[in-house]
Amino acid sequence: MRRATRQWQTVAMLALDGPYVIGPVVALMVTGLLALLLHRALRRQEAAAAARPSISSRPDDYGLLVPVASCRDRVDADLVREHLATAGIRSTLTTGVDGRIRVLVFADALDRARRLVG
Repeated sequence: MRRATRQWQTVAMLALDGPYVIGPVVALMVTGLLALLLHRALRRQEAAAAARPSISSRPDDYGLLVPVASCRDRVDADLVREHLATAGIRSTLTTGVDGRIRVLVFADALDRARRLVG
């Protein structure tokens, strides 16, 4: 009995030949496109931030909220806040630079809150 020997034929192949190069090229193109889009988006945000007026950060500026009472400790401020809540007025607390606790309400409820707090 004779043993059958198998022989394979191999052909030298270039790295840039055929469909083997398509995958990496597409991946590099997509990565470059995403990098370009990200660069443009971040540049627009920086330009928009530079065009915006600066917001002053004064310690007594609470935006839409107005202080209605100033208390020495948290317990008193919580009592004032609960009293306002029973009247249906939303409020919040903050600590000022002087260490006192301030009770803040929206400007449209300021008159009602001042009448309640006294």
